[in-house]
Amino acid sequence: MKIRRKTNLCPNCSAQLNSIYNYCPLCGQENTNNYVSFKLLIADFFNTFFALDSRIAKSIKPFLFKPGFLTNHYVDGKRMAYAHPLRLYFILSLFFFFVFSKEAQEGFSEGWNNYASLDEVEGIDSATLLIITSTLNDNELADLEEELNGNELGDLRSSIRNNLSLEKKSELAQRLDSSLINKLKLTPEDLARETEKDSIKNTTKKLAREEDLETDSTEKNNGFFDVFNEIDEVLIDKYKDNPRVTDEQLYDSLEIENASDFQRHLVLQVIKVKRGNENALAELILENLPLMMLALIPIFGLVLKLFYIRRGQLYIKHVIHALHLHSFAYFLYGASTLITIYLVTDEGSGGWVLNISFIVVSIYSYVSFLSVYKQHWFKTLFKFNAVGFIYLIFIFAFFLAEIIISFALF
Repeated sequence: MKIRRKTNLCPNCSAQLNSIYNYCPLCGQENTNNYVSFKLLIADFFNTFFALDSRIAKSIKPFLFKPGFLTNHYVDGKRMAYAHPLRLYFILSLFFFFVFSKEAQEGFSEGWNNYASLDEVEGIDSATLLIITSTLNDNELADLEEELNGNELGDLRSSIRNNLSLEKKSELAQRLDSSLINKLKLTPEDLARETEKDSIKNTTKKLAREEDLETDSTEKNNGFFDVFNEIDEVLIDKYKDNPRVTDEQLYDSLEIENASDFQRHLVLQVIKVKRGNENALAELILENLPLMMLALIPIFGLVLKLFYIRRGQLYIKHVIHALHLHSFAYFLYGASTLITIYLVTDEGSGGWVLNISFIVVSIYSYVSFLSVYKQHWFKTLFKFNAVGFIYLIFIFAFFLAEIIISFALF
């Protein structure tokens, strides 16, 4: 039989209760002053997650404008009047990750860059565009636009430097007007310096090859990650869409020596990723983000517990506080993302919206710390920043682990 420590007043609505009542006849709150436990937290969640009542609506105002209010009320036993913290977390996390995934998938389709075609580059008129397109073949034009990460002349200059041969650069320099030649650094002096630089680079490569010939083959791949240096991306791209060539055959053609079984597995995964949908791995990582963040909630609660260990508060209180803080962050970041997508036309303003959201979330969390833990503002400010710094380290570590696991299981 469950043990109840009954009270004379309902902890939720303060109605007078008889000792025989196990539940409040007015609001349904259980008549017990037992401190909330993990079991009760989970049980309350499943009992209320699909409940069609006004708790969510009633929770909106204190949730948005009274940081720490819902946390204090829940741990004080007033759990019937407002939305359950897990319910609130799941609803808002679903909202945020849905919006975030849509925005991220658009980023994948655009290659996560500010892709621009040649005709979008500022300072390139139709006559100049005709000269460039008539000088370069289709493959050279494709390579040029593939690394054109913006519409500035500096972006075009960088792409020309990285993708065109010296002969093609010289040919362009002969046909373009002098002002554009200077801006694109295609002057004879620039090309001469580049020739000198290439000569030094070729000499260095020749010396490196000679040293490799003198090195015993058994000494190769001493470093764990040295095996990745032997991956021939050109070879993989050549047979990328050839179904008759298996991943194992491609691996054998790389002729990697002294690789361990785990290194072999990693290289095969690299081949698999490069031959598959280039965005599939990123989408897999994105799909696992909600689980990663949920796993971080108890970690965040533990960090709070350690910083407030002298307060004598139970660990579950910090977990509930973490749920409410993350719920608010999900709400605001999700709403800000929607604003930047549908309402903000200027790209620079979109960054300001997200920066303001970060400031608001930080202020909200700090005020919530003051409300829940009731310490001096300066001590709270110190703990707030320390907790945030440690939590960021955990987020980075978990995210790195998620990337590694997703890559290994892809």
